[in-house]
Amino acid sequence: MFTGVRLFLTIFLCFLFIGLGNSQEKEKIEFSWDSIANLPLKKGLNGSFVGVHNDVLIVAGGANFPENEVWEGGSKRWYNTIYVLKKSGDTYDWHDVKIELPKPLAYGASVSTTEGLWCIGGNNEDGVYKDVFLLKWNPISEKIEIEQKPELPVPLANMEATTIGNEIYVAGGQETNGGKATKNFLVFSPGKGWRQLQDIPGKGRIQPVVISQNNGKTNVVYVFSGTHYDPDAKNPNQFLSDVWQYNPLSRKWIQKNSIPDNGTPGLKGGYIGAAPAIKMGDAHILIFGGAGGEQQKWAVRLELQQEIEKQKSLPSDTLRVATKIDSLQQEVKENLKTTSFSKTIWAYHTITDTWTKHGTIAGASPVVTKALQWGGDIIVPLGEINPGVRTPLINKINITPRETSFGWLNYLTLIVYLALMIGIGWYFSRRNKSTDDYFLAGGRIPWWAAGLSIYATMLSAITYLSQPALAFSYDWQAYLGYFTILMIVPIIITYYLPFFRNLNITTAYEYLEKRFNVVVRMFGSGSFVLFQLARMGIVVYLPALALSTVVGIDIYVAIIIMGVLAIIYTVMGGIEAVIWTDVIQVIVLIGGLILGLVYIAIDIGDVGYIFNTAYQDGKLQLFDFRWSLTEVVTWSLFLGTFALNFAPYTTDQAVVQRYLTTANEKEARKSIWMNGIISIPAGLLIFMMGTFLYVYFKDNPQFLQVGMQNDGIFPLFIADHLPPGVAGLVIAGVYSAAMSSLDSSMHSVSTVITVDFYKRFNRGYSDVMAMKVARRVTVTVGILGTAVACVMAAFPIASLFFFFQEIVGLFGSALAGIFMLGIFFRKANWIGTLIGAVLSVISLIFVKYFTPLNFYIYPLIAIPVCVITGYLASLAIPVNKPVAANLVYSKKEFENKKRLSNE
Repeated sequence: MFTGVRLFLTIFLCFLFIGLGNSQEKEKIEFSWDSIANLPLKKGLNGSFVGVHNDVLIVAGGANFPENEVWEGGSKRWYNTIYVLKKSGDTYDWHDVKIELPKPLAYGASVSTTEGLWCIGGNNEDGVYKDVFLLKWNPISEKIEIEQKPELPVPLANMEATTIGNEIYVAGGQETNGGKATKNFLVFSPGKGWRQLQDIPGKGRIQPVVISQNNGKTNVVYVFSGTHYDPDAKNPNQFLSDVWQYNPLSRKWIQKNSIPDNGTPGLKGGYIGAAPAIKMGDAHILIFGGAGGEQQKWAVRLELQQEIEKQKSLPSDTLRVATKIDSLQQEVKENLKTTSFSKTIWAYHTITDTWTKHGTIAGASPVVTKALQWGGDIIVPLGEINPGVRTPLINKINITPRETSFGWLNYLTLIVYLALMIGIGWYFSRRNKSTDDYFLAGGRIPWWAAGLSIYATMLSAITYLSQPALAFSYDWQAYLGYFTILMIVPIIITYYLPFFRNLNITTAYEYLEKRFNVVVRMFGSGSFVLFQLARMGIVVYLPALALSTVVGIDIYVAIIIMGVLAIIYTVMGGIEAVIWTDVIQVIVLIGGLILGLVYIAIDIGDVGYIFNTAYQDGKLQLFDFRWSLTEVVTWSLFLGTFALNFAPYTTDQAVVQRYLTTANEKEARKSIWMNGIISIPAGLLIFMMGTFLYVYFKDNPQFLQVGMQNDGIFPLFIADHLPPGVAGLVIAGVYSAAMSSLDSSMHSVSTVITVDFYKRFNRGYSDVMAMKVARRVTVTVGILGTAVACVMAAFPIASLFFFFQEIVGLFGSALAGIFMLGIFFRKANWIGTLIGAVLSVISLIFVKYFTPLNFYIYPLIAIPVCVITGYLASLAIPVNKPVAANLVYSKKEFENKKRLSNE
């Protein structure tokens, strides 16, 4: 055995050091621009209200120089026209709109919402306005509808706006035409109207880039750049490079890394004022160009204008002065003609607070417009491409994803591993002679294997991928949850395990019928089945995402492959195959974490630097002792995780079934302790991986894939940076995490349906027929779980770890309360228990959809609601049914068992 271990380590180290110099940066995302339509107005517009509603592009208002160019002394004109662009496949057509804006307007702020296009403020030649209205496209009547909204507290123009949820944030702007730039920061909340918030720090600004994105913890508002305009200053236009982040929960501003140098003359840093920008994925903001750049010649024009004013102050009757002024004015004109804007495409990553260049804009770079999401496309309509020059083009940005190459050695490693899983299923299929073998392995499982299997079942791909992503994007607070498992272990082995072992049951829900009646048993079994179907979808989707990221195959194909393989070995081998594959999978997934950590440590070369960087950036924070019901803080996280873990460890058939596969209760106790103890160091490795990934990608932000989900950060690292063979092994670890949960879910659901439904209501069943039913159900459940995963792939969720915790709280809390009522409250009856369970579910639905409470608080509300209301309802509605002594916890009985055990 030790010879084999040494051989494995030797081969691994060879792969590792050979591959250290071979990890290559994959081809970055590239952007190309296509014109999909031309505005009917040939001169084009900028400063228009633009947005998407009900699958049409709306352009309203705007301004241009319709006759002479600005350098020829042309006059600006404002418009009240509304244009609607419709698409059908690859065809785009302008729809004739009869209605117009109430007045000509431009340079306000616009945001697209499901309600319609909000048009906020703006100006024209007569002044700046407070007006706010909604433009809605009615697809039935094919007309634009205008709805007035509450006015701004102050008139504003040349500001920008964004949304978080159903709130609209407005930043910067001017309150009068030609007035000084302001620090205004406003929010509109439904039911509350407009409110003034704390001013933007730094200087007042016009035409900032304002956009919301998640910073790894919550959705925040970012304010980039802009121009500090002060008509009374010697230099009225001061370009800004600063970046500010506003957190709506803490109501605080934080300064972030400034914009890198983009060549703007006379500026240390980059100027991206008035740039189109859009958020992509979980943590990226793409910024296209901006009004800065090497050809931004404002400083030169300012010097020329100052020289002209100086010449004008001289005696004007000399030919020399007149000639000089004329020459300077010609220079100004030429300067205006040749001025253009930055073409750099920037990607800002909110979690690492880093900037990377991602190519350049082909052709002219438009400013004073927006980047919009229109279906699956990014659209940049109209805008200004030179001072005073508007474009009529509606541009679409095409994104070319990077190429992926997994390599034959990685494929070989993964295929050998998956083949091993199938081989284990085939090997144990020969032992399945009865349903007792198929469901409980005939009690042949050693305690340590059962303990590892419990750990593997509870781990899942959610933990293996999402928790490194959690440490990467958030901090270490969630690690405290692992210690609650050790707190739960004594409770399980003292109060729950004896019931499950001594009653000679196959499913946990058989106890509920013995204690209450068949209705409560069906409620418990049905809730468990629904929960597992949702859980299976998540644990299949995540590794499929990893495979799709690494190999580049279609995610739906990856999901189907995952589901089919797990179905095959689970159907063949039963619980024994499930447990022994879990054991191998735990070894592989922990090994994969260690390999990844070693690689990053060697690549960076300084482990102390990794932890120091993470510490300085707040990524190692374990405790947050604030009192908050909306944010995830220590008290709610610790108590909530205890309650969330309590449900599966005491009521989840996938876990309880492991308690029943060992030879006796003593072995079962040791298996539960094994799971609790291994969770702490394994969790440490998982969170260290997230921390190492954070520092690795902070130092190398160019390796981040623009638009990726945070849950894909570990797979991205595996794909792009681990050596051949090692990457295949770590991906096998990802599959291990998924399979260890997927096979458990399939088999436990099969057990519950066969025992709690088929056997319960078919008294004349045969064991042979029950085995056939169990296998058929396993296949069916596997197919359903795979289908749920496909749905999740179609509608991605930002953080699957948090979503999964919500699912656990929703389905698990009522079940946990039911078992508590049964075991600890002799007077609890089936009517009261069901009332408590229903009220628990109702309370959770209310809390989730009608309060801002964070999800860790859900079970802290739902479990007590079930227990308290269930007990009170039982007292109010008594049921005359005796309760056997062995069905309810008794302190005297417990002490007698303890004494006999010690003897």
